[in-house]
Order: sequence, then C-alpha cells, then structure tokens
Amino acid sequence: MTDKRQGRAPALFDAAAFAEDLNRASNAWRTAAIAARQEYEQGGVPIEYLLACDEEGPEGTALANCVKIRLPHPDGKFGMVFRIERRAGKLLLAYAAFGVRHHPPDSNAFTVYEIAHQRLQNSQ
Repeated sequence: MTDKRQGRAPALFDAAAFAEDLNRASNAWRTAAIAARQEYEQGGVPIEYLLACDEEGPEGTALANCVKIRLPHPDGKFGMVFRIERRAGKLLLAYAAFGVRHHPPDSNAFTVYEIAHQRLQNSQ
C-alpha cells in the first residue's frame, strides 16, 4: 500500500485572472504557466501535486478551502492556488492565482497567496 494520492482533479480557469497573472511573469514563466494550464484543463491536476494552503497565512491571507501547486513541481519558485468548489454536485479546482510563492523580505510585490486572497475576498 502507498501513501501517495492517485488520480487527477478537474480544474477550471478564469481567463481574465489568468491573463492578469501572466502580465507579471517573465516570458519563461509565462510559457510554463500556459503549459500547466493546458495540461490541467485537458487532463486535470495531479492530486499528488496538491498541497493544502494555510487557512490563515503569515501575510494575513485567508485561504480556507484552497490548495496550491508548486511550479515546477516539486518545489519551484512559482505556484498556482485553486479553491476547492462544488459545481453540479462535483468537486473541482477553481483557479485563484499564479505567481511567485515567496519574495525577498524587502519586496513590495504580492505573493501568489496574497493575490489569491485578494481575488477570493473580492468575489464574495
């Protein structure tokens, strides 16, 4: 028996939010994010890649019912955050944000977690 989770979770992407996030990314990371989106939309997100987000993060974020993926897997600099949602009786991952996971302490740029937090708060 293995403790690795198997399978894939369906994912839906918000085109406007994704485009906004790509504007902050370098060409290389933009290409990687687009490739990840295509893979996830076509075949789902590998469940073993998913990590729970902190319900209350150190930056003051509130990401209950959210999961994250580090890009590139397993411990890349960038990440995607998804909110777990139920639609038509099925669970799926709804795209919340893409961006840098952690900036240097003196940076004023938002992390992917802060971007996701702002979007999710504004959508309520």
